[in-house]
Amino acid sequence: MHESKRLAKLPTYVFALLDQLKSEQRAQGKDLIDLSIGSPNVPPPPAVVEALKKALDNPQNHRYSSFEGNPEFKQAVVDWCKRQYEIDIEKNEVVELIGSKEGLVHLAFATLDPGDRVLVPLPAYPAHFRGPILAGAEVFVLPTIEKNGFIPDLDNIDESIAKKSKMLILSYPTNPTAACAPKSFFEKAVTFAKKHDIILIHDFAYAELYFEGKKPPSCLAVKGAKDVCVEFHTLSKTFGMAGWRVGFAVGSKEILDLIRKMKTNLDYGPFGAIIKASVAALKTPNDYLDNMRATYQKRRDIVVDGLNSLGWSLKKPMAAMYVWAQVPAGFNSMSFTNELMDKTGVVVSPGTGFGELGEGYIRISLVDTNQRLAEAIERLQKAGIRFHA
Repeated sequence: MHESKRLAKLPTYVFALLDQLKSEQRAQGKDLIDLSIGSPNVPPPPAVVEALKKALDNPQNHRYSSFEGNPEFKQAVVDWCKRQYEIDIEKNEVVELIGSKEGLVHLAFATLDPGDRVLVPLPAYPAHFRGPILAGAEVFVLPTIEKNGFIPDLDNIDESIAKKSKMLILSYPTNPTAACAPKSFFEKAVTFAKKHDIILIHDFAYAELYFEGKKPPSCLAVKGAKDVCVEFHTLSKTFGMAGWRVGFAVGSKEILDLIRKMKTNLDYGPFGAIIKASVAALKTPNDYLDNMRATYQKRRDIVVDGLNSLGWSLKKPMAAMYVWAQVPAGFNSMSFTNELMDKTGVVVSPGTGFGELGEGYIRISLVDTNQRLAEAIERLQKAGIRFHA
């Protein structure tokens, strides 16, 4: 079968290889503790599940969704953005999505032509650079390093590079590093985007998954950001609804209209019953979110404290559901991932899955119980696995 040049341009998808390795290990009867995929296992609020059950009984919800989206859902998003982030959004500045990943890729196809340049900090969530590559764009890497908090230096981008760029994709708190960015960085990003006529994308997937009361800022909280920015939100991480595939984008109506145009040609919206249940989710009292954060914070502490007892010197991340850890000397990302799986049955993600600058790291997802996470640390200890520079 002939593969398109578009697909052939994509870098190797290491997660497909990882899935194959996991299947082989399980076929041998191995008990794997799988911390490789950021798939939340905190269940949705019970009221949301009940709302879905009720919506399933309404025949109207089984018809095609409206291209314009559901007015009740849009109003719930408007209210949510005001309540949670103190940003003012109009209903015509909301697009409902079949998960934010779909929206990110649709936006790439809607705004980028072959040869256009996109600025992407690495390491990054793969859709941030794979979407533009599929659209034929050139990805210009903005290196981020631990010493600088994994935040790119926008002042260091050469003027000739900036002038030829069409899009800047950011995500804080970020996957895989769990880094957070202050509002001052977003102010700089908005100024940069306006100066160079660049579309600013902010993937805010982990907006509500923060610890110790340190709430991450929305890019749209910056004055004038709506002129150039679209922010992507997902109910996957916030409400434990990853398999439901529902999210939304807010911000510049001009840019959002391009996503709408793509979607009218390629899909409808999410399943109507899921949209109804999502309205209930967006009205969920903050008690649920507080409990969700406490759950992940405890998991974070178990993993970070455990790894530090084995020679690592990790700081506790302030957001997201990941621990980003350096691999010991003598290993690269993939070989250490294999070492862990072979010797302990603990599965992590190699840093190279998030771009070439992820080499030398692994990502650990906090997606199992406290007991299993503690067992993972115990398995490493028993196998003699320690960090050494």
